[in-house]
Formats: sequence, structure tokens, C-alpha cells
Amino acid sequence: MPKILLFRVAHDLSTRLVPELSSAGYDAVVSESAEVRTVLEHEPDLILLETDVRTLDCCGLLTQLKANDATAPVRIILLAEGGPLERSRALDLGADDVLSIPFEPAELFARIRAQLREKAPDDRLRSQVRDAKKKEREAEAALAAIVEQKETGKKRWIALGVATGLALIGVGIAVRNAQLSHKSNATLALQLESLRSEILTQSQLLERAQKNREAGNQDLNASVSKQLEELRAESADLRNKISSSTGPSLSDLDNRLKQTDSRIGKLENESRIAQEIVRDYSNSVCLIYAIVGFRDKTSGARLMFAGIDTNGNPVTDERGNVAVTTEGGSRPVYLHVFGSGFLIDTGGHILTNHHVLEPWWHNAIPVPRDTFEPTIVSMWAYFPGNETGMPVRVQGLSEDFDLGLASVDLPDSHQRPVTIDQQAAISGSPVVLIGYPTGVEGILARIDEPTLKRIAQAAGNNTEGLVQELARRKLIRPLVTQGHLGVVGPDRLVYDAQTTSGGSGGPVFDGSGKVIGVNFAILSGFSGSNFAVPISRAAKMLEASRSGKAAR
Repeated sequence: MPKILLFRVAHDLSTRLVPELSSAGYDAVVSESAEVRTVLEHEPDLILLETDVRTLDCCGLLTQLKANDATAPVRIILLAEGGPLERSRALDLGADDVLSIPFEPAELFARIRAQLREKAPDDRLRSQVRDAKKKEREAEAALAAIVEQKETGKKRWIALGVATGLALIGVGIAVRNAQLSHKSNATLALQLESLRSEILTQSQLLERAQKNREAGNQDLNASVSKQLEELRAESADLRNKISSSTGPSLSDLDNRLKQTDSRIGKLENESRIAQEIVRDYSNSVCLIYAIVGFRDKTSGARLMFAGIDTNGNPVTDERGNVAVTTEGGSRPVYLHVFGSGFLIDTGGHILTNHHVLEPWWHNAIPVPRDTFEPTIVSMWAYFPGNETGMPVRVQGLSEDFDLGLASVDLPDSHQRPVTIDQQAAISGSPVVLIGYPTGVEGILARIDEPTLKRIAQAAGNNTEGLVQELARRKLIRPLVTQGHLGVVGPDRLVYDAQTTSGGSGGPVFDGSGKVIGVNFAILSGFSGSNFAVPISRAAKMLEASRSGKAAR
């Protein structure tokens, strides 16, 4: 039974609503204390919050709820008096819907059902992510425990089969639902990449692409174009009602129409801004692809698969566990990491995250660091429109913030560098994110099936070949998402994404088309809050790129 929490709702109104909600099949709870703690105690699916948005007394609570990992998924409907501008402001700051007082119960219930329908896929995704993370922790613990085991004449480690299966069951879900820490899109993709990441059969490729294509269809339901379509339909419906209404209801309908039309105008303007940013700068955002290998810290020997069977898969023991070794072996164990970066000058300098350039930063790789040393085997930057990748050189890494500076050798005809704005960002203003949030998975999901089959045949059943083939066909293109700034702090920007999470290292643009931050993490939840490092924190690196000096 879905639980609905009533916050600050007037006694007369709550007395009428609670029995109606209960009879409709909801568990309705009234609370006088409107705090994050109360939400954590009751764990509701949806909150009805009565407020006077003209005073913006709800903004602090909205920001706290949406910035908290545990409460961000809860849907919030404001019950409010006031004008359309105030209600639009409340929506910008985190409310999922606003209903004008007075209202008809039938309309409230319809809006509640709509919010819960939109929330249901997110709940399923979060449940699957929790399962994937549990298996990930089990794999890490098992690998740490068995790393001491030795066989006669050589060192040998057995990684639990659950580790090898994580990528197949979790990449499309968990990469979009990274936990808040230094594990954002690229590092979580790394953790979920199995030891079989080199073995990508055609059937696996098609299966993964189909799963991501289905996920993309869910994303579309929350897109700006979908919102505009729904708002225009609502506006047309309100106009029809106004033409046949009289009395007190006419004023309420007129206010709702003004509010709806205001939201339509606002979304249309933001959509136009986003299109201009995409036109000018989407080709300036590159896919960063790193291959990570491992060496034994004592001997320097590479970590290898113990053997490969006739089907090209790593050999396993009688329990189905993949075997790896540092003596002999058939093929190196590689992990494949994807992130985003963006061109900041004509000298080929790229700004991104520290954890994209060093994926093991803050122990992101689930391998015992006291035994194995991770190393970059290769790292390439793929810009849209280019048929080949460019070797990446690390120029500088920040230990204080998740920032990294790299460089590539640009061709004579190269992409346009982004424009940077180091002035303070403004809360509530629109933002646009460009990046590769699910790496190759997101790119594959946008390709038609016949082309996908040809790519699979040409890729040679390995991830590196797949990326090269996508580049050759000029199919590497970033995803674009829109949102609004919530919290603006000295060390981080917090903002929502209306479609999907931004890629690690991707640029965050403001409404004027200038970069104000570097995306680095998201809160759990499909439509939760993203975090970026303010571009002002990259000042030393930007100066280093102009002077040609590396900085760490």
C-alpha cells in the first residue's frame, strides 16, 4: 500500500483528505513536523506539502529532501495558493508537482497516481542496484580473502563467478544510479565491468543494446518534449473548461491556465537554449576510454587469465569461478573504463575528473591494492565526427577536488573549445549537461539493430574493437540532459537532471552557454541530484594549460 505523508496541511483539509486517501487505497499519515528526519522515519512514497510559495517557506525543506540520498526519490506535491511565478519557482527548486488551492479531490488523486506511476520504474531500478551492489561487495570480499591462496609452483587466484556476471546484469542500471562519493559514472562502470569484458559476443552486444534501448524509452517519458506535450494538452483542456464555466471556478481555472502557459513558455525557452548549446559545443565533448591492467606489486608480473576455452571464454574451475594467475596465463585481465571530458583550448587540453584519468583514485577498483598495482594500458579520447581516437596524456591531477587535466594532439580541423564562466552560479537557473553517462552502453542503445549486427561482426568480439568501429562509423555522440541548479556551494554545485544522469567529467553549461562546472557524481535514483565541481576550482589547471605547465 503506497504511503502518503501530509506535511503542514491545514486541519480542516487534512481531516477531509485522510479518509478519502484511505478509501482510495493509500496509507495516509499526518505530521506536524516537516523535517527530513520525519520523512526518514515514515519512509513515504509521496508527500503532500501545504505551503505559501509566495514566501518561499518550503524551499529549504525541498532542497534538503532532494539533496538527501534517502529522501530524494520521494515525490512531492505542493498544495499552494499564490501566483504562477511563485509556483513555477517551487517547481524549479524541487517540487514534482503543484496543485492550486482550492482543488477537486479527483484532480489530486489523478496527480498522485501520475507521480506514483513515474516513480515505479525508479523504485525497481533502485532495488536492482541494491542487489548488484550487494553482489559487488561479496565479490570484493571473496577476492580479498582468497588472494592469499597459493598453489604449488605458482600464485593463483580465483574470483567468484558473481564478479564475472555483474556487468551483464547491472551495467545499464547501476551506471545511472551511482552512489555519492568518488564513485560516479566512470568508476561504477569500472566496478561492474566483469573479468570477461574482453569477450563481447554478438548475442551479448545485441542483448545489452536492447536493454539500454528499453531504458531509454523510460527516460523519454520524463524528457522536455514529453513535458511540453503534456502541458500543451493541459492548457488546451483548461481553455475548454474556461469556455464553459461560470462562477467561482472560473477564477481558479484562469489562474491554472496562466500557470500552465508560464511553464510552457519557460520550458520552450530552456529547450531553445539547450539546442543552441548542443549545436555549438556537443562536438567539443569527448568520450574518454581507458583500459586498465594489473601487475603483482612484488614480482611485477601481469595478472592474466589462466586459460581460454574453445569458445573464447576464460576457463573456470568446477564451481564455475574464473581463474586468473600471475605466472603464465593466456591473456591479460583488463578493465574498461568510460568517462567524459571537454576541450578547453585550441592547444588540445581536456578538462575531466581525476577518477576518469586515474580510475583507481580513492580505491575505486575492487581489487586488493596491497597485492596488485593497477596501470593504464591505453587511454584514448574520441570526439564526435572523428573516425579515430586520440591518445590521451595526463597533464595534471587535483588531490583536493575530482578534477583532472589531459591533452591530445588535435588535427588542423578540430572542435571548438568551450567557453568558461568562473563567476558564481545562481540557484534556480537552468543547466545543460553533455556527456557519455553510460559509456558505450548508451551509444549502442541509440543504434538500429541491423547496424548493430554489422558492428558486432566487425568488432572482433572485444570492447576495444567495438569502440574503434563506432568511431569509424562516426556513431560516437554524447547525450544531452537539462535541469536546474539547486544548491550553489563553494566546492560543489547540486542540480537535478530531468532525463538521465550526466557523464563523469562532462561539462555543466549555464543558460548563457558557458561552462560553470565539471560533473562528478550523482545521488542514487534515476531523477535524483547531480553534483559538479565549480569551474572556479579548476583555476590552477586552466592556468597550467595556458602556461604549458603540468600541475598536481
